[in-house]
Amino acid sequence: MFKSKNGNCPGINRFVRPVPEYFKCPNCGAIVEIWSDEETGICDTCHKEVSKFVKEQSCLDYCEYADKCREIIENTKH
Repeated sequence: MFKSKNGNCPGINRFVRPVPEYFKCPNCGAIVEIWSDEETGICDTCHKEVSKFVKEQSCLDYCEYADKCREIIENTKH
C-alpha cells in the first residue's frame, strides 16, 4: 500500500473520515446530504432516495491495494 508521510494511504481519508456533500433532489428540489463514503441519501422532504448524479472515481476503482483499503474502511464502520 502506498504510504504518505503520516503512514496512511492518502486516498483512504475520504472514506475513514467522511464529509457531508450536498445534492439537489431531482424530485422536489430540496437539498439532500450524502456523505462522501455513501452512494445515496434519503430526501427529508419527499422521502425519495437520491443518488450522487455523477459517481466520482476514487482510488478504490484502480489502485492495486484497494482490497486492503476496503478492509480498513469496513473495520472502521464497526
